Amino acid sequence: MGIKTECVKNFFKKPSTKNYPKEKLEAYPHFRGKIKYFNERCIGCQQCFKNCPANAITFYKKGRIDFDMGKCCYCGLCVDVCPVAAIAFTTEFEYADNDKKKFIVK
Repeated sequence: MGIKTECVKNFFKKPSTKNYPKEKLEAYPHFRGKIKYFNERCIGCQQCFKNCPANAITFYKKGRIDFDMGKCCYCGLCVDVCPVAAIAFTTEFEYADNDKKKFIVK
């Protein structure tokens, strides 16, 4: 009898989950989402490249850096070791795609 009572009681309650695709979720301020790279701040020290455990960062000459978000494990080491804050996390988390090239942040 307890199961039926619980079922009827919860039938009239609002769901505790969000209706995700229709209602957008709001990320917390310190959420580790997609990487944002500020090229004008970069001094070319390569600390991000050297400290990335997933090898998700490709460093080119002339200070160009590519971040492969498909390989990234979102550990935050690149953000922590950058002495000039040229790398930051955004709260963007909706970037699923079939094309691997769209996961690269230039």
